[in-house]
Amino acid sequence: MKKLLVLSLSFCLFMIACKKDTIETIETPVTTDPTDVTLSTGTFVSSAHPTSGTVKLIKDKDNNKFLVFDTFKTDAGPDLRVYLSEDKVASSYTELTSDVKNGSYKLAVPANIDTGKQKFVLIWCKQFSVLFGSAELK
Repeated sequence: MKKLLVLSLSFCLFMIACKKDTIETIETPVTTDPTDVTLSTGTFVSSAHPTSGTVKLIKDKDNNKFLVFDTFKTDAGPDLRVYLSEDKVASSYTELTSDVKNGSYKLAVPANIDTGKQKFVLIWCKQFSVLFGSAELK
């Protein structure tokens, strides 16, 4: 019983520690070019915090890749990041930004990223190593 209480308290403290007051919301719709090609899409699944929305990996006419977030929403956290990762535990990942926002927006994907291997989009609290939510690009 004592172990269960300690685990419950630890989890509650952990959840509180991964919160901050607000997260910016983007109100302007994302514009894409008709020549953009959708390479894969994913739907966010909640993990430690409610996370929802969709994400697309697109390639433009110049072969630049972007992640396009649509109606994305997650809780605020003290040290949130967007990662592209090979798995949901961030064992092999690339950080795309430390400026996580709610809403619809576009992020550039560096040219050297193998999006065939790094196919998970993670919303990650770096400070506490907590997965808020993820989407697998398929």
